[in-house]
Amino acid sequence: MAQQSLSDSLQRRLETPLADTLRVQILDQLSRSLMYSKPLTAMQYAQQGLKLAGRTGDQRGEARILNRIGTIFRLTANYDRSLEAHLQSVEVATANEDSDALARTYNNLGNLYSEQKNSPKAIEYYRQTAHLASQLGNLSLQRIARSNIGSEYAILNRLDSALIYTQIAYQDALRLKAPDRQIELMILANIHKRMNRHPQALLYYRQSIPMSVAVKNDRTLSQTYLEMAEVFRAVQQTDSAVRYAQKSLKLAQSAAMPTTVQKAGVLLSELYEGADPRRSLGYLKLASTTKDSLVNEEKVKSFQNIEFSEKMRLDDAVRLEENYRTRITLYLLAAGLGALLLIAAILYRNNRQKQKANRLLQTQRDEIAAQRQKAEQALTELKATQAQLIQKEKLASLGELTAGIAHEIQNPLNFVNNFSEVSTELVDELGEELAKGDLDEARSLAHDLRQNLQRINQNGQRASNIVRGMLEHARASTGERQPTNLNTLAEEYLRLAYHGLRAKDKDVNVTMKTEFDTSLVPVNMVGQDMGRVLLNLFNNAFYAVRLRQKQGEAGYVPTVWVRTRSTPNGVHISVCDNGTGMPESVKAKVFQPFFTTKPTGEGTGLGLSLSYDIVTKGHGGTLEVTSVEGATCEGVGTEFVIRLPI
Repeated sequence: MAQQSLSDSLQRRLETPLADTLRVQILDQLSRSLMYSKPLTAMQYAQQGLKLAGRTGDQRGEARILNRIGTIFRLTANYDRSLEAHLQSVEVATANEDSDALARTYNNLGNLYSEQKNSPKAIEYYRQTAHLASQLGNLSLQRIARSNIGSEYAILNRLDSALIYTQIAYQDALRLKAPDRQIELMILANIHKRMNRHPQALLYYRQSIPMSVAVKNDRTLSQTYLEMAEVFRAVQQTDSAVRYAQKSLKLAQSAAMPTTVQKAGVLLSELYEGADPRRSLGYLKLASTTKDSLVNEEKVKSFQNIEFSEKMRLDDAVRLEENYRTRITLYLLAAGLGALLLIAAILYRNNRQKQKANRLLQTQRDEIAAQRQKAEQALTELKATQAQLIQKEKLASLGELTAGIAHEIQNPLNFVNNFSEVSTELVDELGEELAKGDLDEARSLAHDLRQNLQRINQNGQRASNIVRGMLEHARASTGERQPTNLNTLAEEYLRLAYHGLRAKDKDVNVTMKTEFDTSLVPVNMVGQDMGRVLLNLFNNAFYAVRLRQKQGEAGYVPTVWVRTRSTPNGVHISVCDNGTGMPESVKAKVFQPFFTTKPTGEGTGLGLSLSYDIVTKGHGGTLEVTSVEGATCEGVGTEFVIRLPI
């Protein structure tokens, strides 16, 4: 409403007589007020300002308008044109020695590279912004640049550097008495959270709360409560974690923040999972529903951005056509004037102008074709980027692995606890024997104590190795291919999937049969990505046999087979089960995104679709399914086969 009121006020000012330079400034401000809600209208005002600045020689206004146009293009995902406009702004500001415009453009260039996940380049431009702002004595702009640098260093996990820049930015905010300094407090809290400094993180979160309340910023306040809930969960203060997660959810719902609603719902579902399964399920359903709405919103936004890009392309084509017509008109007028002087000259000039017009028309057509090709290429890249973002977010879930590792780590911990208790008793006995003066018995007890300590150390190392493996699985994939032993990878993820199943349902027992080809050579692949594919297939197989087991069929033994085989053209991996199988209607759609046969809340419909993309697009292989009800894998069930080239 505030933006609408501001834009209405600026539009009324445009209707009054104004100096050209002031009119350019108002057009820039009007474009700024509308660029988030109505980017196309904002672009139209910005282009009016650019034309007026160019006509009147207002280079100061021209630099700022170009910077604004670059920002609008960035907000609508037209990154190539955004970069082009910002660089033009830099050129004009440099020629005019306009350091203020240059500093602001550098800051927006940093924002552009930040959105492209290029933190080093973003930091480079933010540093230039801070340097120019220091020369200008503009502490407010210095603060923004330093805060941005701190945020980017946090993304790069360079937490010490992030902490230094953000603390300096916060001191700047204090000197400025900035009402929005909760931004720096939030960044500081998040940095300490990443460094596992939970008391300091909570201190900064609490300091930011009154500021968010004072400016009625429910969005920041909701995010603060969510971060605090995660910290309380990390320090095992479950009641506080639940209280702040609920406060975050309530504010996020009232402030229309679907992303925070989804995250708070997931967190509350996990917190209530053991204590109140019904409430846990309710929060999980809320998170799932919200996540679906987020996907739909992203699709709508993507469609709007594509419409914006197409509109701008058409406007460019219309301008080119108008320029062409204007030039043709001038040529015809010149030819008409020449006709008054000499008929022969008229004929000669007409012929010459016609040839020029044809060449010019061809040039214009080539330019339009190039612009069309560029727009189509940008649209293709946009779709690819969106697909990658969805894939990374969906593949980020490691719940099944965590359950399996937690189940597996219990054994060495039990050994450590048991031998620790026995060792305590041996120490007491050793003290008694030494008091009696029985050195032989004391030596025997010391020998036993040494053996116990060795066993404690061995099992501690085993637990450490399990934790190290968990961290390696949790680490984001680099996308680099390395020679990988498929037999070892399949066996490891089969074990983790089964432990995850057992952690959910201790009564379930599944027979697992492996037939690994020992002659298999290491295959170049992204091990973590292929591990996630295998984990999806194993989980689906266990789900199918559990479903059939629940039907109470007499004599049924749930079984999952895993086979590897070397071929002249590559390697095959087969995951097979004797579950319920699937009809042809399901098999035809099993690899489609968001298609699932599982009940609501048990599946997203993305596992097999993403697995198919990893195998086919990421590794140049194939993923096929065979499932004729009652005619696969020892007679029944479903079989998935992965074929990878060597």
